[in-house]
Amino acid sequence: MNSPITVEGWADPAFNTCLDAFRSNFGQDGELGAACAIYHNGEPVLDVWGGAATADGGQPWRRDTVAPVFSVTKGVAALCVLAQVDEGLIDLDAPVARYWPEFGEHGKDRVTVRQALGHRAGVPAISGAITLENLADPAAMAARLGSEPPIFDPNTAHIYHPITIGWITSELVRRVTGLSVGQWLRKHVAEPLQLNLQIGRLPADNSPVARFMVPPERDSPELEADSLAARAISLSGLMEPRLSGLAKGMNDPRLQAVELAGANGLADARSLARLYSAVVTGAEGISLPSMACVRDARTPISQGKQWMTDFTGPTWGAGLMLPWAVQPMLGEGSFGHDGMGGALAFAHEPSGISFAYVRNRAGIANIADPLVYRVVGILADKLGITIPTF
Repeated sequence: MNSPITVEGWADPAFNTCLDAFRSNFGQDGELGAACAIYHNGEPVLDVWGGAATADGGQPWRRDTVAPVFSVTKGVAALCVLAQVDEGLIDLDAPVARYWPEFGEHGKDRVTVRQALGHRAGVPAISGAITLENLADPAAMAARLGSEPPIFDPNTAHIYHPITIGWITSELVRRVTGLSVGQWLRKHVAEPLQLNLQIGRLPADNSPVARFMVPPERDSPELEADSLAARAISLSGLMEPRLSGLAKGMNDPRLQAVELAGANGLADARSLARLYSAVVTGAEGISLPSMACVRDARTPISQGKQWMTDFTGPTWGAGLMLPWAVQPMLGEGSFGHDGMGGALAFAHEPSGISFAYVRNRAGIANIADPLVYRVVGILADKLGITIPTF
């Protein structure tokens, strides 16, 4: 008989129903390991974790365990770019090439920062093979991306840029600050706020890292290796182009050590919720974008069917995911990003809520994850919010 899962942490008594919802996520077909955190009007009200950090159950999920959060990283990186917008260093409606002239090759000189952050740059993949050694040289990767011809006009189409958007955000930050997005995040946000949040893991970091796993029944079919989708998600074949292959890649310490600002962040739920809370409520002395800047960035840029597909994807603003069918969040006024397998971090400005959920076993794809949204739904009920349907 299996031992009962231990859930640790605490909840403000007013949010005990959210704690109960999280606790109920552990069981048959439930979480292996997970953590959840909620802030309300700048104060923590839920900080819980439980289960195992490894598939064999040998390593418990601890308070300081971080997990691969995949595309949740995109929202974090977008906030770093928006901080430069707020400082007047970047104009969302200026061409990317104003700050990064080499990006303007092959007609990309017309692509604005806003369009690029909204997955309209037309460069979802890089030609040619990519090695771990290549990834360790972000300037060289940015140069390769800058030389790519776009596959469409940014005014006519959009398509998800799963990895390449990270080089765009990082290079924009580097061009105006001299720091990569991971370095800037560490210096100006993570260290001052004491966040356990990294894009590019430092060798000296000793936080335990949860290993992400994909149950066979939840794995995706393997994509054709030379297809655009496969090249876009797999780093041009460096990883196997299916969910389990991506999980294996992102579990690799060598890949965790490089900066992929669209995909390889490591974080605990507490840090993600604290980050989004600091954006919504303000944090004195911390270089984060103002809500006026974020409201502008929440203007929808891309939604509906993606280029050359029948897939209706997310709604994006300038780097931020907005409420849509799979991630309704708390509805209008929400912004953040989800990640492969079910990770989610967002803020809801009207209620002053920030929410984060990280885990290490893939959920069910292409739906509002029932375990994550069990907690979000209870939170919405408490706040008197009706989660929208699309």
